[in-house]
Amino acid sequence: MKKLLSILTMLVLVIAVSVGCSSKQQNTATDKSDNNTKKNADVLVVNKDKKEIKMFAEVNGKYFTESTRHGVVFKDGSNGEKSVLRGLANQIDFYDALISIGAKPGNNIKMTDMDKGVKVQGSKLNVFVTWEGLGKEIPFNDIISSSDPRPMNIRFGGNLENAKAKNTGCILCLDSCAVGITSNASYETGASKTVKFYGKKDVLPKDGTKVTVIFRLAE
Repeated sequence: MKKLLSILTMLVLVIAVSVGCSSKQQNTATDKSDNNTKKNADVLVVNKDKKEIKMFAEVNGKYFTESTRHGVVFKDGSNGEKSVLRGLANQIDFYDALISIGAKPGNNIKMTDMDKGVKVQGSKLNVFVTWEGLGKEIPFNDIISSSDPRPMNIRFGGNLENAKAKNTGCILCLDSCAVGITSNASYETGASKTVKFYGKKDVLPKDGTKVTVIFRLAE
């Protein structure tokens, strides 16, 4: 009888330890999820009342001297190292954020239009940049130089399916694009074959500096 009681006691202890470990694992998973949620909130901040999105990004000094057609690209996209600013939020979350503030996607450019001189449509966005110590917001246009200067006209092109399929991470393209979530209607598709765009070294802070890109719905 004593032997049976001893065995039963051991079984109860084993079950208690197992349940305790399982509970600890569940708590860890929850904590991880909470951290991921906080991380997303830290890199992409949406203000529906102001119809405004703030995205955090980093300066890529490579494009002070080399040309690119990419203004902002998610750092983990296939084009993450091809833009003036590396976005810290991904293009899909950014698309969803634009929808949440009432922006309407144009969805008027197909992949086959990329050499046909088509201009992107969709809700207009006023885009600004700021960083610690600057003390003001400056228009995105002021951080970019072009061999054929034109006032920026940033539009919510949409392109969600292409953005998912291509996974380039393109958030803001400097000429009209079939993949970028937003792009510049002042330059038609294919314009970047002849027009050269650069980040302005005399305006932007040094390579690697964290900046905030602000997108505001204009219409």
